[in-house]
Amino acid sequence: MTPADLWKRWVEFFDEEPADEPRFDPVHLATVLVAGMAAVGVLFWLLWGVLVYEGGLGSKEGWQVNVGALVALIAIIEALRRADRSPTRSR
Repeated sequence: MTPADLWKRWVEFFDEEPADEPRFDPVHLATVLVAGMAAVGVLFWLLWGVLVYEGGLGSKEGWQVNVGALVALIAIIEALRRADRSPTRSR
């Protein structure tokens, strides 16, 4: 190898990655993290509303909130199930 070839390889080492290679996107990562935390928070509060609030579904007090949270939870689960089984989804 000539010194020019060595210099060229050294400079290429610090060059930007080609556009066809995948890149790290910090905005995408932050969006995924925030959306994941929001989804876990919604799940927590729905389950808390069904099972804990005013004694849960087995108690006579606060049953409106319990039933409302249960209906919302069932609707979300059904929407996720339908989205997962969608015929337009590619594998």
